[in-house]
Amino acid sequence: MSLPTVYAHPSPRLTLLPHLLPLLPYTLPLVRRLQFHLQSPHAHVLSTLAPDHPPSPPSAPSPPFAALYLDRSRAPETECWLFSTLELPPSAPHPDADPLPHLLALLAHVPRLPLPAAYPATQPPSRLLLGAVHRSVLQTLAGAPIAPAAGKTVISGPGAPAASPEEESPHGCVRDHTVAYQKFLFRPGTIARAAGGEEEEEEEEGDRAGQAVVEGLGLAWTTVRAGEFALVASRTEIPRTGRTMRLLGSVGLRRGEGGGDGRLVAWAFLGPDGSLTSLHVEPEWRGRGLGKLVTRRLFGLLGRGEGEAGFEGVGEGEEWCHSDVATDNAGSIGVARGLGGEEGWECFWGWVDLEEAERMSGGGRGRVGGMGMSGDGRDGPSIGSR
Repeated sequence: MSLPTVYAHPSPRLTLLPHLLPLLPYTLPLVRRLQFHLQSPHAHVLSTLAPDHPPSPPSAPSPPFAALYLDRSRAPETECWLFSTLELPPSAPHPDADPLPHLLALLAHVPRLPLPAAYPATQPPSRLLLGAVHRSVLQTLAGAPIAPAAGKTVISGPGAPAASPEEESPHGCVRDHTVAYQKFLFRPGTIARAAGGEEEEEEEEGDRAGQAVVEGLGLAWTTVRAGEFALVASRTEIPRTGRTMRLLGSVGLRRGEGGGDGRLVAWAFLGPDGSLTSLHVEPEWRGRGLGKLVTRRLFGLLGRGEGEAGFEGVGEGEEWCHSDVATDNAGSIGVARGLGGEEGWECFWGWVDLEEAERMSGGGRGRVGGMGMSGDGRDGPSIGSR
């Protein structure tokens, strides 16, 4: 198989975002991951699109490409966000090319990059955890359709069940995956309209109505404190580390006036890819609409200045929000729909076998181009921490 060139993007906001932003919302997870306010020194941004490739004119087909954000220091949490032009809908200008070589070129290149010293000893380096990967991409890597009911709730972290030999049987380079998650999309302004209006004045009226509900219940707005990270982690099967939660924008509701020392009763975070994550309302407080209020306030942070939500460079008209909801989670689906969320596509978290990806590519890793990368990858591209 002939593989395309893999390019490093040491300055992806300058060289890659101009190609991804016109393709919103399909590129949303990777766009937000690049806009996240704090980037690890272990991060790498790779693409089969050259850094100096000019953006496509409006309405013109995008050239076929794939791109990824990789940070293996995040293990056992999501290590990689991946986008392929395979994900574009039939109605969009679509490149007429086989997407598999672009995907395999990137994945086969990952083992050439340095592994962080703190990488978990219990996790084989040849396995890579992809996050929010589009169904079409996962099926292409698996070489077979994914059954509607297939998958597990959790596939990483201490609570993940071990895969059986039957589940480990080869399916392309995919070795395990979660159940399907429905991607809900919230267009810019959707949250405001769901609250009762389209204009800023009407949005403020919705804020006042929500505040009246909160105060009527004796609650106050707050953020999640470091001492409460263990509580958050205990309420979900999905692995969440305090190290990550400390970096994320959050909104919470607690008992007591003025955000005092009362107990936290509802909360949510914006994940590093800008998605709603860890939304939770304590059982005794459910049925009062608190999940919708917390979500609306959290998503509103994206349009209220850089830094408050943990993302930088979100332009006017680009304030798309999104959430990934397990297809059997009726409560969260109701919250998403009630806020005006539109069903986008199904996505998964999946383990890929990097050695098998290299074998599928014919044993080649393609050419290496771009900046800041030596022939053996030891000087691979990174985004400096800030």
